Formats: sequence, structure tokens, C-alpha cells
Amino acid sequence: MVRKSVGKQEPMELTLLSDTCTSSDEGLYDVDLLSRLQMPDSVPLTELTWSPNVLSPSAGEAVLPDKQAPYIKGPKTEPLIFRAKFRRENDGDRRPDFKTYLPLGSLNFISAVPDQQLPKRWRETVWPPTALPDGHPLFAPLSRLLKVSLIRIFCRRNQTSNKLATIRVYVLPDDRALGILPLTFRKHRKEMKIVMDLVDITEDAWYGKVGSNPVLQGYKPELMDDDSLFYIFNTLESPCPKPAMVTNAAARDVMDGLLEGVPLIPGLKTKLYPYQERSAAMMVQREVSPARMLDPRLEKITNPVGTSFYYDREACTLLSERREYEEAAGGILAETMGYGKTIICLAVILQTKGQWPRIPPQYSLGLHPTRPRVASLMQMTAATIGRTSIPWKPYFEQLSREGDDFQSCVRCLMDNAGCYIIPSTVKKHGRKSDTGLQGSTILLSSATLVIVPANLVNQWLREYHIHFEEKSLSLFVIDDLHKPIPPASDLRDYDIILISKTRFERESSSHDATMKAMKKRVSCQCPSGSCQCSNHLLQYHSPLKDLHFLRLIVDEGHAFASTGASNNAGKVLNELHVERKWIISGTPTSGLMGVEVDMAAMEALEGVSSTNVEAKQEALAARRKEIAIAQERKDIEKLGNLVVKFLQLKPWANLKQNDSASWYKYVMTSRAGTRNITSLKGTLESLVVRHRIKDIEMDRPLPPLFNKVVHLEPSYFDKLSINIFILVLAANAITSERVDRDYMFHRSNRKPLDELVRNLRQSGFYWTGFSAHQISETVRVSAEYMANEDKILSGEDWLLLQSGLNIGSTCLASAAWRSFTEQTEMGIFVKDFPAPASEPWSLCPSSRNGYMIYGTTHLQFAQKYIAEHAYASNPAEGLFEAGVIAKKNTQKVISKNAESEESSPLRQRIHTGSISGRVVPSSTVFTPYGVHKKSVRIRTALRLNEGTNSPKTSVSQQSVGHKSAMKSTSMFHSSSPAVLDPDSPLAKTVLVGTASAKLSYLLDRIALLHLDEKIIVFYEGDHIAWYIAQALELIHVQHLIYAKGISVALRASYLEWFNNTETYRVLLMDLPQAAHGLNVASASRIFFVNPVWSPSIEAQAIKRAHRIGQSRPVFVETLVLKNTFEEKLLDRRRIMTTDEHQHAAKSLLDDTPMNDVIKNLSFIPLSSLEIQDEEAQMAKLHIPQALFGRSTNALSDDVPTLSNGHDSCDMEDVEPPERKRKAMFALDPQNSYEAAKMTAKRR
Repeated sequence: MVRKSVGKQEPMELTLLSDTCTSSDEGLYDVDLLSRLQMPDSVPLTELTWSPNVLSPSAGEAVLPDKQAPYIKGPKTEPLIFRAKFRRENDGDRRPDFKTYLPLGSLNFISAVPDQQLPKRWRETVWPPTALPDGHPLFAPLSRLLKVSLIRIFCRRNQTSNKLATIRVYVLPDDRALGILPLTFRKHRKEMKIVMDLVDITEDAWYGKVGSNPVLQGYKPELMDDDSLFYIFNTLESPCPKPAMVTNAAARDVMDGLLEGVPLIPGLKTKLYPYQERSAAMMVQREVSPARMLDPRLEKITNPVGTSFYYDREACTLLSERREYEEAAGGILAETMGYGKTIICLAVILQTKGQWPRIPPQYSLGLHPTRPRVASLMQMTAATIGRTSIPWKPYFEQLSREGDDFQSCVRCLMDNAGCYIIPSTVKKHGRKSDTGLQGSTILLSSATLVIVPANLVNQWLREYHIHFEEKSLSLFVIDDLHKPIPPASDLRDYDIILISKTRFERESSSHDATMKAMKKRVSCQCPSGSCQCSNHLLQYHSPLKDLHFLRLIVDEGHAFASTGASNNAGKVLNELHVERKWIISGTPTSGLMGVEVDMAAMEALEGVSSTNVEAKQEALAARRKEIAIAQERKDIEKLGNLVVKFLQLKPWANLKQNDSASWYKYVMTSRAGTRNITSLKGTLESLVVRHRIKDIEMDRPLPPLFNKVVHLEPSYFDKLSINIFILVLAANAITSERVDRDYMFHRSNRKPLDELVRNLRQSGFYWTGFSAHQISETVRVSAEYMANEDKILSGEDWLLLQSGLNIGSTCLASAAWRSFTEQTEMGIFVKDFPAPASEPWSLCPSSRNGYMIYGTTHLQFAQKYIAEHAYASNPAEGLFEAGVIAKKNTQKVISKNAESEESSPLRQRIHTGSISGRVVPSSTVFTPYGVHKKSVRIRTALRLNEGTNSPKTSVSQQSVGHKSAMKSTSMFHSSSPAVLDPDSPLAKTVLVGTASAKLSYLLDRIALLHLDEKIIVFYEGDHIAWYIAQALELIHVQHLIYAKGISVALRASYLEWFNNTETYRVLLMDLPQAAHGLNVASASRIFFVNPVWSPSIEAQAIKRAHRIGQSRPVFVETLVLKNTFEEKLLDRRRIMTTDEHQHAAKSLLDDTPMNDVIKNLSFIPLSSLEIQDEEAQMAKLHIPQALFGRSTNALSDDVPTLSNGHDSCDMEDVEPPERKRKAMFALDPQNSYEAAKMTAKRR
């Protein structure tokens, strides 16, 4: 390359230290001017002089063998200081100054030129890099980058092998290239990425030290070598607030007040736990003094010479300087479920009470008021305080408590509270524009807007009233869907505005209900036929949009992770003005949960808590490298919705024209498993406030949690219920020959198959959804298929279908089963029912062993009849006649039900084949809402209002249907049992068993425990709740039902009553309704009537009771029938990976092994004794329960052990004996017969 001198030559000086040079054997010091000494330009050395402070008296002489590689001859050992003079030659070389380049890496390779032609000293290589072989993967990228001056390369012969060449690559960082190189350099990102991936960054390679087996170490990350998202979330650093780092004096005082450990914070009635104080203080620090963090897209990388630079792996951008963004003024409070997130938020609101949001900088100009005359000093001071958002309220409140009166100052400050104007957007209409529109005035407010699910409004109010002094905070609650919100001027002075999410959604101008209300309010005032009303007159404007709130808190905000801003609530959120934003959720996404929550659903060893510290650490370590790609992709996508659309964290929320950053591109886990762990972890650390569980348990350990599975022997009727489903599946598989659309497992039948499997799982508790006609038809079609000579059956299929026919015949021959299914009743076995009246009330003929089978509905009305006649000389008089009327009315309803079922569209669809499957009764593929309809019809028919001896009932006259059925049982105020003479025959009538093994076990356990502990029973399927509720009514146990068919307000009231009163001892809770945030810590016993497929759903349900506020050990029992598909379901669940659980979260049919299990279910064998003996058919109660009145004669003095089909509950050993003795008198603790009789006589 020929250089031409242009213009004046200007000398330059550079000080060289010889100890940075490399000594050769001849005593020559190779002055690495171009790399190690940051020479200003690639120009020859023209003059060399010694500096006056030479450390060695023996100065060497300069030898200049060529113009590119100077040598300095001198001593080998002693350091020398030289001063070299260079001249900058304006010779047309327009490359950037070499000092702007950074060492990137090196490459050792077999040279494409003879080793004699390789320089022995470092020499810059110009384009193209001739030493590099043409076929080398870096030849083309390096050539292109050299041509545009993005890199510079220096080459020499390798020091350890003459056959190898070594090149050093220097790169021009992007932040230095801007303004120096044309912007076209950005087109070469692809080549730069290749170089970054393949260049060697080790120090040995940089200095040419190559071993026998060199291993290239580049900037390319290794696949799947990171910790799992679950592990990262659980190992985030616990909050460590630092008040000294906060410059705001008021906020610093708030943090000091939280961290000082004073007995009580002013305004609080409850002492916060240390971890709660740290979390609250950290929230204040994040709000007031957000830290500056490294751009999460960048990785800090150290090059071979120890210099650091920053690398954006996705955009392939290199920066020499650190690029920072400010953390969000808020984040995600993700303390684990049940550890008091609500009280932490309320404490933050209390401590920051009176603080004002700042006016946004873009609207801060022109705020000084123009007055007609000079204002008073107090007015001008108040206006300045309002504009600068000085928190004046706490000071004046303190003065007021001390007895000083400054009401005039307070009024002046309120009148001059801060506000600003947002200019209106000019809208053009053709050639004209609307210039007369005024801007929107936004009022600053010190209020915190709290958005909560509708069922948690009462819980927030309850937490406030329990833990905070009255009037310590001013609250305004908005949960009425129809009541309008007051003007912004009325709302701005509250401390908390608590609004339900459903009500908040209606603040959207596009909400249907809002539009209807506005159309009613706004009427056209234009002359007839010439309406000029614009659409904006009909557009609702929420008062919430006229306020600039200090803070926004969204409880259970993970709901926004799925929808982002696409729903009405998200649209309103985007239109609000808020300074600080918080998401409150212990599980921001379904996979981001604490290890202690994940373990709650794990079955523990006998006597060992499911949540002990050692078990948690082992579980966390086991999941460290268990990266579930599909689950993590969904979790990170949902987390991105929170970060980008709600919290608007930069750089992820940057505008496209302002350095946009794609969350999907940078953070999302690819389908191959690669991910930017640096970006993900950096973002989580900047947002999440969460303690590690070990740090929490040092401050406040929860009571132990014991989780066990109880294996029960199925009753005769349990076996029938499950076998009928297996019969349906087997008959369908064989008669359809397992092909085409007739086969139930064909992909086109997925929806009805899902319903069938759901009902099959519920049959493990009880099932009456089949009719005798359906079973008869199934048996007939199957028998005809077997008799068809054209059909060839394998031996296995023949045996399977023959077993199914036997099951069907057994069902049809069972009078009890036919009665249960006709009347949709739970079978109850009763002993010593009054003989003359037993026949009309029973479902079946008399038994040889003195047991009679009754329906729960009939027994309830019989109880009420006796209760109303308890003080008659003979309470049972007229009971026979009442039973006859009841039976007559029941038969009418049964006939009507049969007619309606035969003509129903569902049955016609089955018979016409519009639902695939040749032998598929409709009761298997549709939810059993008919169960409730028939039951309610029977209850209505049993209103024995006619006749002199007819008892009156309190059953509601609601329309027959599923919802009304659930409402009528949702809160049953059990009438007090009749007080009978112990010698009365009625006192000997006892319940001895039921048709369901699980129901019998539940009744035994509830009767034993309910006086001393509160109980939650989780169920799936409303008919299960119906049967349990009826059985609890029979034994007079007060209970509540938390079900979907009940209004939100009523459900909230039920929780209040259950938690705060001693009346209601049992809560039946629909498992899907066991939502995040519900607090049922008053219960210490949990029962799952069926095994739960999803461990996370089970864990969420358990944490409703196992949380802060729980003072007892929590015992969890899952009821499973032995030798049934339920055991196989649990066995499969235990060994599934996280990815498999995620894949099959919606349906267990999505799990291939469970799909195969259901396809190949085998019949449960029935013994001849069970078929013939009624006593063998029932699931016995170990504690018989009196049916009529209060009596202790039916109860033995000792509580029997739970054996013979019920696993003994070893956990009860911790209970004192008196609890068991109390349980024996559940129906009559005081046996107050004589007292009640005397009271009746007085009346």
C-alpha cells in the first residue's frame, strides 16, 4: 500500500515503557506499538530519543530494520523508559484512530502462505487477510469487516510452532463507530456474529501459546447449560433495603421507620414480621429511588487482555461503555402464597401516606399561575408546594395530634394541590382542524388505586380492620357494578381507592354495559332530522382518568400476564396516569412459584412434614437443571406481558423509533433450548421483591403440613359406577372395531371424550347419571354384536365384552341401583327405622339384616317431620301417611323425568349418531346437570303441604335447574335436631352406612373432627357437593358451599362467616374456585374427595389454609379407591416431568401413558357376597349417627380405629383424647331433653 504525504507533518510524542515489551533472544525489545501501546496511528517510527529519567545507565541503541516494526536494543532485565516521536501523515488513510479499537480475540491456524513469508513480529494485515486459507469460515467475514474498517488484524508466525500463524483481531465498538464510520457499517452484523462465535478469547491463544489439543473458547454460549427458570426464581436475592442510598429525605425516614424494629408502626395494630418490614422498605426504595441497571440486553465480557466491553448477542452490537436504564418505579411483589402480601402493601400505603406524585417533565412547563393581583405569602407557598409535590400531610397530621390547629393552612394547601394539563391532540377533518379543543386537566392525588378480584374485596377490608387502627387510612370502596364513580375532585383525597376488577373493567369506554348506560343518559338535543351529535358525546369518560395516582396495585395481577392489555381492564390501565405500579402475586406465572408451594402437593412420609427445610432444599436442587422448554416459553411470554404492557419497563417498552427491544427476541427461550439467561435474570432481579423461603422461615415458620393419600376399599356401588363407564368404553371400542368416527378415541370425538373422562373421574365418588334404559340398550347392542357371525372377536375382546355384559346385567338386577339412578339419590343405610313407616320412605324392600336403604332427600323430610312433632305424645304418628304421600309424589317426578329424557335433544343426538360412537349413553359424555334437576324436582315434590300431618319445609321455590340446586344447598342452616326421650324408638334409629366409600369416610372424619377443627372439602363436580351437603344436613353439621353458581358477593360472605364464626365448621369448595389470594386459614383439615391431576392446582388449594395466620398443623388427605384407575392416575402423576404436566394441563388425555391407561381399563371384580348381601354392599360408618333427635345410645364409648377398608389415620395421635370424646356427642353435647321439654310446656 503506497502512502502519499499530504499537507503539513505534525510531530507527536508517546511515552513507551520497555517492561511492556517482549524480549527476544538477541536482547531486542519488540515494541508492540500497534497493539499493546495504543499507538495513535499506523505510521512508521521516524525518531527515537531517550527520556531524561532513564532508569538504567546503559542505554541501548535504536535499530530500524524496516519502517513498520521498530526494535530497541538494550538490557534484558532492567525496565527502560523511552520517548518516541511519531509523525502523523495525512496520506489519505481515513481509518479511525487505532486507540478507538478494542482487542477482541485471536486465531491460531495453519497458514495459507509459506512460514518463511510470515513476519516474526506483529504486522498489520491489510485487506484481504492473505495468511488465512480461503476455505476458512472466518476468511469471508474478516475480509468484509476489514474493508469497512470495523476490525483491524495483526499477524505473525506462531511462537510455539512455525507451521502455525497467529492473528489478533481488534474491533471498533458501535458506540465509537457512530460519527466516525458511515451508518452502513450496521449492515455487517451477520459477519460480526460469525467472528464473535469463532474467535478465540483465551489469553494463551492471544499470546500464541498453543498446546497439543487446543480447545477454542469463543463468545458463543453453550446450549442448555443454564439454571431452570424455576430455580432462578427461587434463588433471587432476598430484599436488602439500603436507606442510605435513597436521596429523598421523606422516603428515607419511611424506610428507617419500617426497619427500626419498633414494637408497632404508628397506625398499625399488628407487629410486622422482619421479612415483611424488609419487603415493605424495599418497595419504598424501588418506588422513590429506582436503581440504574445495566441494559439487560448486554453482557459484560472480558477480552484476552483483561479489558471489559459489553455485548448484545442478539443484535451483535459491541459497546465500550456501560449502557444503563432506570429500574421501574414499582415491580412485582412475589412473596410466597400465604405470607402476608396484603398487609405488606397496606403498610407501604400507610408509611407513604400523604406523598404526592411528581408532575411529568413533559407537562411541567407553564405551571406558574397568572394572578390578577399579588397573592399572599401563604398562597404562593402552597402553590409552590403543590407544584413540587412536597409531602405536607404527615407534618400537619402530627401537629394536629399534638394539639396545634392549622386548618387554614391545610385548606390552602388542598386548594393549591398540584395539577397539570395534557394538550389535546389536533384532529383534522378534511381541510379543517379542531383547534378549539381544550386540554385535559389531570389532578395529582396521593391515593393508591387498588384493583382486586371481586371475591377478594372483603378480604382486603378484613385485613385492614384486623391489622390497622380505625381512620389510620381513608378508604373508598367501589364494587357496585351499577353505581357511578364520584368525580375526580372527590376521589383525590382518599388514601386508598379499592375497586373490584369487574367494576374496573366497566370504566372502559368500549365496555358494552358502559355504552348502554351512556346511551340512556345522553339524549340528542338536535332539531328533528338534522342530528349533528358526534360520537364522542356518547363516549364514557371515567373519573379515574382525570387523576394522577401516586400508586397502582393490582392484586393477583398474574391475570394480566395472559391477556396483557388486550381486554377492557388492560385498556383502562393504559389510559390511567400512575407514578408507581405494583403487581401482587405469589405466582406471577403458572411456572413461577415457590418451591414450598410446589411441594405442598407432594405426599409426605409418615409423620414427616411436606414442607420441612431439608426437603425444600432437596426439591430445589433436583429442579435446578430441569428445564421444561415448553413451560418456560409460556412463563416467559406471560412475564413479558407484565413487563412490557403493564410495568412498561425500559428498554422492553421503548418505542420503535427509540432503540426498540423485542422481549420475544431477547428473552424468550427458543424451541431449541437457547435463551438469554443474562437478560432474563437481570430483568427479574430489577422487578421482583421476594424472600428466599429459608430467610422467611428464620422470621416466621409456618406450622407443619402433612399430606397423605388415604386408600379406601370401594363399595359395591362404587364398583358398579366405575364398571359401567368401563363397559361403555369397552363396548364402544369393540363394536366400532376401534376405527373411524364411531370409535370414541377418534380425534373428531375429543370434546365428548373429555366429558366422558371427566365424569369417569367423578364416578370415583358416586354416580347416578345412568338410567336403566341406557344400560339395557348398551347390553342389547353388545350382545347382538357378539352373536353376529360376521364379526370376528379376539379372545381378549370376547372376554372383555362378556364381562361387561355381566356387569350390565348385575346393575339391572339390583333394585337399589335402579332406585338410586331413577331418583338421583345417594343411598343411605339406616337401622331400626320405625317399623310401620319404614316401607313408604325406603327406596328398596326390607332387608334380611334389619338394614333399610333410603335416599338422603327422603330422610331429610322425615327428620323435619319428626322435629315438628317432637313434643307430641307419639312423634312418629302420621309418619307412615307422610311417607306414602312422599312416595306417590316421587313416582310422578320419576315418570316425568323419564319422559323428558326420552324426548330430550341430547338423547336424540345420541340415537341419530350426531355424536360419534355406537354405544355411548348421553350420561357419559355430558355433564350431569340432570342430576340436580331431578333431585330438585323430587325435593319440590316432597313438600307435604296437604293433610293434617304434613310437615312444612323451607326449601326455596326457585326454578328447577342446576344453579338453583346449588344455591338451595350452598348455605344450609341445619334445623336443630329434635330432642327425644332416650327410651323413644326413634332414638334408636341410626345411620350405619352409605353407598359411597368416600362419603362414609368423610362423615366419619367430619363427625370426629368438626367440633374442634374447621374443615375444607375440595370437590370437582357439583353433584358431588350436592351429595356431601345432603349427608352433612342429615347429621346436622353446619356447612357452606363455595361454588361457581353462587354470586361473588355471596361467596365472599360465606368466607367471612366461615372464618369469623364458630357456627360453620365445614366448607365445601369447588376446586377451580379455590382462587389465588383466598384466605381460609381458620381451617386446619383439608380433604380432596378425588385425586387432583395437576399438582400446581392442588398446591394452590392447600395454600388457602396453610398460610400466615394458621396456628395449627395442617393435615391434607386425598381419598383414592384401591385397585382403580385413581391409583394409576396418582402413580403416573408422581413420575411426570414439568414439561409433561404442562403438556397435559388441560386434559389427562393429552398425556399418552394416561390415555393408554383409560383405553385399557379393566373391570373391578364383584364378589358373590356383594351381589347377594345388602350389608356387604354398603360402606359402613365406623361411628353410627343418630337420625332422629339427639341420642348418645347409638354411639359407643370408644372411637373405633379406622380399619376394614379405611386406612387408619396415624396423624391423629397428636390429638388429646378429649377431642375424640367430644366427637362422640356431636349431635347432643348436652343431652338437654328435659330442659327442652320444660321450655315447650311453658310456651
